[in-house]
Amino acid sequence: MSRAPSPAVRADVLATSALSGRKRLRDALLTLVGLALLALLIAFIDAEGTTRFKQACALFAIWGVAAISLNLINGTTGILSLGHHGFMLVGGYTTALLTLPEIRRQQIAESARSQMNDFTLGLSLNNGLRALGLEALTTPETLWIRFLIALFIGGLVAALFGLLVGIPSLRLRGDYLAIVTFGFGEIIRLLASTSLLGPFTNGSLGYTGVPAQIGRSLWWTFGFLALTVFVMTKFKTSSYGRALQGIREDEIAAEAMGVNLAYHKVLAFALSAFFAGVAGGLYTSWLSGARLDYFLFTLTFFFLVAISVGGTGSYTGVLLGTALVVFVRQYGDPLEQVYPLTTWFAAAGVLVLLAAAGALVLRSRRRLRPRVPPLVLVVGAVGLAALLFALVAPSFGLLQGSFQAFGMRAILLALLLLTIMIFRPEGIMGRAEFSWAWLLREHRDRPSDEERAQDAWLTNPELNPDRTAALRNLREPDPQAERRDDQKGAR
Repeated sequence: MSRAPSPAVRADVLATSALSGRKRLRDALLTLVGLALLALLIAFIDAEGTTRFKQACALFAIWGVAAISLNLINGTTGILSLGHHGFMLVGGYTTALLTLPEIRRQQIAESARSQMNDFTLGLSLNNGLRALGLEALTTPETLWIRFLIALFIGGLVAALFGLLVGIPSLRLRGDYLAIVTFGFGEIIRLLASTSLLGPFTNGSLGYTGVPAQIGRSLWWTFGFLALTVFVMTKFKTSSYGRALQGIREDEIAAEAMGVNLAYHKVLAFALSAFFAGVAGGLYTSWLSGARLDYFLFTLTFFFLVAISVGGTGSYTGVLLGTALVVFVRQYGDPLEQVYPLTTWFAAAGVLVLLAAAGALVLRSRRRLRPRVPPLVLVVGAVGLAALLFALVAPSFGLLQGSFQAFGMRAILLALLLLTIMIFRPEGIMGRAEFSWAWLLREHRDRPSDEERAQDAWLTNPELNPDRTAALRNLREPDPQAERRDDQKGAR
């Protein structure tokens, strides 16, 4: 017969429940306030921002959708995928084909270099809606409805290709699976220019004149980004998402716990490919066209940098990395201009010093052994030496002339990725997500001096010889005790 809990226990449970309820209510109210402020910011940028800045914001939202979908495979599931540009190509071309204006279809039909036939030229949502008797949805005012339908269809087609790519993941792992995904991205891009898929893609000519109203609208692009974040966050905390995280940590243990590896891996690829296809459709609208050189492996490289820098497994961290990548891509033109050699050396020294300083800050936040590693000191010394050399060299007639670094934006992103991999492999956010509790400093991760002293005492054998001796006795067996056990066993 079970005993009823005491009044003190019941009071403690009720107090804990009330506190949890108040926190949930507070988080909900803060979320609504944050969304309202974001809407006001979007309205202000849409009204007062320059065209270039608005296009950069729209591109951030589109690439954010693609990077978050890739993070479902690379971060949550722990599978390295290198063919995300292939899924975007499938979704982008499908959306472009279904929404291409009639004038552009006539121009393609009259072109001598066109690879499209009468069947593919007739693949239009306008024709399909007319056949269903929905003439009201074929007007210019209802373009957004047709475009949303095309985005959904493009996502479904990309999801089918995701199923085809996910099937090899059942037998392949690691680098071999990464090679398969990379091969898919390149094969689908090359097949799009052949006679096999040329009637659907118009070969190397592609499509021009794709409606740009949706892809360059801040409201639509950020709406899709918010929807993607919401769906992926809910999926991550669901039973399916936890199963994928278990697969990431240990496939054998996950399978022993009853997780169907084949089903969950294929599901992850299909869901990721669906949102990648939606992002591809928005990207073709942002570019107002679809061509094969729009979907190179460089796209996947940008997303990998965003995931690695922001945090593998963190969707809010991925958005942070995407913002950095888009900023460098859109506003990195000055990096590829002609500058004196002294300027290049000084800039390199400053960047190296900043990397060392960032590593020091991140290292100081560690609870265990926050001391500075020698590598950080060496990197900082190299950066300081480069900066001093750039300042002193002109006095000795050195570093004369100028230099232009072509592709400096990609080089800068590669160096940033290398720095993150060395000093913080898990990324800026790691696997943590943004929360109001973190913003309000309810849980401070920075340890106090007393906690650090305790950790140092526990882990340092010189400061704690008794504990070290006890651990050594546990690890080293006693010969006399083993001899007595053998004698007892013999009796």
